[in-house]
Amino acid sequence: ALDDVSFKVWPGAFTALLGANGAGKSTLLSLITRLFDTGVGKISIDGKSFKEDGAKALGPLGVVFQQTTLDLDLSVRQNLKYFSRLRGMSSKFANQRIDETLSSLEMLERIDERVRDLNGGHRRRVEIARAMLHKPKLLLLDEPTVGLDIHTRGVIVDHIHKLAKEENIAVLWTTHLMDEIWDEDNLIVLDKGRIIEDGS
Repeated sequence: ALDDVSFKVWPGAFTALLGANGAGKSTLLSLITRLFDTGVGKISIDGKSFKEDGAKALGPLGVVFQQTTLDLDLSVRQNLKYFSRLRGMSSKFANQRIDETLSSLEMLERIDERVRDLNGGHRRRVEIARAMLHKPKLLLLDEPTVGLDIHTRGVIVDHIHKLAKEENIAVLWTTHLMDEIWDEDNLIVLDKGRIIEDGS
């Protein structure tokens, strides 16, 4: 699925991975997040690789998958609290981060609503809040605006660009939509499993 793919994602920068459906974008993210494994090559996150450092290498990673992974029968708060426990966060720090991340996404007033009752755009904001709870150094988003209306897409794209700069996070955003990429972004073009362009 991938052939000689090599690139870097920098702190404070929004890096867009652009490619048509089937180009290998989701496969690449599955390798980075360890859903898939490969016997060749090396993937490092903040200087650590899974082969050498085990699960600790995934600690600085925040992920928003293409398919929703929220528990629809739990409230927004319950989903985020559950994730914070999995991350080993203290209750006090988790509550603070939940309020901060939801506020930044204009979702705090929906904290006690069931996820099932939220529309697609609001569910996606909850997933972004969840990915940001532990203050990751690298944020991966796999086509996070699929199925959303134009206004909601714009709000989320703007928010992630702002996060990259203000929080000095390395962002890797996969998409097949040109209008989600800004002029100042880093751009990697993937075609049939190969990088054909890597630059600005």
